[in-house]
Amino acid sequence: MKAEDRMDAGHAALAMGEMAEAAEHYREATYLDPDLADAWQALGMALVKLEKPQEAIAALQKLVQLRPKDQLAYSSLSLALGRAGKIKEAEEAAAKAKVAGWGGDPTKLQA
Repeated sequence: MKAEDRMDAGHAALAMGEMAEAAEHYREATYLDPDLADAWQALGMALVKLEKPQEAIAALQKLVQLRPKDQLAYSSLSLALGRAGKIKEAEEAAAKAKVAGWGGDPTKLQA
């Protein structure tokens, strides 16, 4: 089984409203291909929707490692951090998302 197959299964489950099943497919995709950024993004957002912000944060931090200049990665991480009540960290991630959106390098921002 390939990571892309797990992603397709996750998207199908998501389309059917089966968020927990989708998350499991996305999680399996991350095991099969730990460098597949789209799998980490999908997993993180599914976990946010499942109200598992701590797990979402871990997945989205991995996404940021894989895509350190990606606006969506930082925006997603900001959302998960906010849901976890980590407001300062959420604001920092949101600022990095803005910098990335402007074409800058968010990794150069000071915390």
